[in-house]
Amino acid sequence: MAGRIKLSGWILLFLVIFLIIGGVDKLVNGSIKAKSQEEIQDEKVISKYPKINLKTVTKQTDTYTYSVNEPDIDSEKVNQSINKWIKGQKKKFIEEAEQNKTGVSDGMRADLNIQMETHRITEHYYSLVFRTYMISGGANGQNTVKVFNIDIEHDRFLKISDILDLDQDHLEGIQKVIWKELHNNKDIQPYLLVEEFNQWVKHPEDWEWSIDRKNFSLYIDEYQIAGGAAGAIEIDVPVEKMYIYLQEDVDSFLKMPKEQRLEKEKIIQKEQLKLDPDGKYVALTFDDGPSADVTPRILNTLKEHNAKATFFMLGNQVDFYPELARKVAEEGHEIGNHSKSHPNLSKLGLEKIKEEMNYTKEKIVEATGITPHLLRPPYGAYNDHFFTYAKENGDSIILWSVDSLDWKSRNAFSVKKKIESRVAPGGIVLMHDIHPSTADALPSLLTQLEKEGYQFITVSQLLNWKEEKGAGPHFGSLK
Repeated sequence: MAGRIKLSGWILLFLVIFLIIGGVDKLVNGSIKAKSQEEIQDEKVISKYPKINLKTVTKQTDTYTYSVNEPDIDSEKVNQSINKWIKGQKKKFIEEAEQNKTGVSDGMRADLNIQMETHRITEHYYSLVFRTYMISGGANGQNTVKVFNIDIEHDRFLKISDILDLDQDHLEGIQKVIWKELHNNKDIQPYLLVEEFNQWVKHPEDWEWSIDRKNFSLYIDEYQIAGGAAGAIEIDVPVEKMYIYLQEDVDSFLKMPKEQRLEKEKIIQKEQLKLDPDGKYVALTFDDGPSADVTPRILNTLKEHNAKATFFMLGNQVDFYPELARKVAEEGHEIGNHSKSHPNLSKLGLEKIKEEMNYTKEKIVEATGITPHLLRPPYGAYNDHFFTYAKENGDSIILWSVDSLDWKSRNAFSVKKKIESRVAPGGIVLMHDIHPSTADALPSLLTQLEKEGYQFITVSQLLNWKEEKGAGPHFGSLK
């Protein structure tokens, strides 16, 4: 009896060992089989980017391995397009890997790695930078970059023409800026290929790019514009060097802070000072504002006509409407000093003149960050003390060659006819942004002057164009 029990115990022991071995074998075989299938590491739960989730897909076979970041974006059109591109990359890689089984070094498998970098520009705008490394045959792998600039809110991709003004003149300027940045990079410069660069740079629609408040970045594949020793090229062009070429609404796209918007306008104005010596220019000026009712209307009209103007502001008005003064500056117009309270300065002593002008200067700086260096005395009346003030501060006294008499007629048709009859290239036109009739006259006036070939610039641009310097006074050209 005891022998039977002992025998049964051995049978039971062998049975347990058999089951264990079978289970381990099944586990091992299952693991090996699993490695030939895609393994997904889901990272959706920890995403810090609203409306974008991420999963990492890996696969391992005897022939190849890959690891691919696949985004899941809450934007149907964008999501489909990006995932279509990823599938295309995987398909191309697998086909090449199967064809080149013997081309990869002994003990090595073909490998594909696609990693996504997420650059959040604003709440709804992102640059998704996909860096791809692929080796499917031969000794060396290949590095490439693909960038998707996306607007999740409107389910669309951003094109470079949404960001840069690519008219022919601007495109030539952009190309020069890019070449200079590349040429100044000591790691890239020795390997640049001029002919290849010239071919690449002509097709901005094919560039891989991204932009934020600091840089306009370009991603250029190996051998595209430089020898192999340079590798894949990534160049960051400081965004301030691109200000003059940006589309007008990029400020809002990038959510630039006030200080950067003002700096941008300063740089643009400086660039725009380079005018055609044979051009037909006129400076429109507006006194006595900013006015809550009229100035916004004038700004809208100027914007519609791509016109820049100069606003001679009163300090007490700037004190009441600092946001409006800031808007004038942010839209690229020039601001001048028209005194605090519009007195007849020819009857004041030096201290009173300083009080009037310094108050307004401080209010303009406080509202806009810009120090005005153009002075216009109320009524065009001034004395030697005012002239002394201008010279001591490095300012220029600005009068006019065309008086619209808008303050007198208060009639839009009359204002338009008065200016048209007296305007001349190089002229300075006096108006006021406190009369509704002036705002009424402006659209048809600008349309007519444009037909006659005029372009509208700031007073500083006009002085530079005419090569006029110093305290003045400066009147502008007469007909």
